[in-house]
Amino acid sequence: MVLPALKSLLKSNRQLLYFLRAWRRWWLLTFKYRFKSVGENFTFTRGIRVVFPDTVVGNDVFIGHDCYLGVQNLRIGNYVQLAPQVAITGGDHRFDIVGTPAVHTGLEAHYKIRTYQKGVTIGDDAWIGYGAIIMDGVTIGEGAIIGAGSVVTRDVPPYTIWVGVPARQLRNRFPSIEDAWEHSRKIEGSFYQQHSAVDAAESK
Repeated sequence: MVLPALKSLLKSNRQLLYFLRAWRRWWLLTFKYRFKSVGENFTFTRGIRVVFPDTVVGNDVFIGHDCYLGVQNLRIGNYVQLAPQVAITGGDHRFDIVGTPAVHTGLEAHYKIRTYQKGVTIGDDAWIGYGAIIMDGVTIGEGAIIGAGSVVTRDVPPYTIWVGVPARQLRNRFPSIEDAWEHSRKIEGSFYQQHSAVDAAESK
């Protein structure tokens, strides 16, 4: 009897329903997932795992279900999409310490891992496909696309498409560099700003 009555109350009181949804979202972001900061219009789904509490997320970001965010110093830009089951991982074990099994160098002490991991940066408007793996230390450039199931072990330049294991460049996202600049300009991306600064410096 209590549950049907509660459902009826929530249906009849939209303000209470919105408040409870907002409170649940705040609780999840602050205490369960422990993001350092998130931007506006951040959408996340069930089962995501955030290992370190210093992850920063930009505006208009989508993180699909069962994603694993397992590196410190993770920076996710604006307009980024992470499809389901993306893993950002690596750098959490040492295998080169004589006399110490690798299993004893992992997550048993987060503070020690901080000296191992380099962090990952995902630029604005990047799209990471289903089940892709991004290894620690990698920078995904603005506007880059990573194909489903790919394993990214090195930096990905802006506005390129990478696929495979290990991931390699398939092609550019746009037909011309001018298209990439224009797209970056319209989303107020750093790619356009950097090239504008270089052009200005060269024209002097």
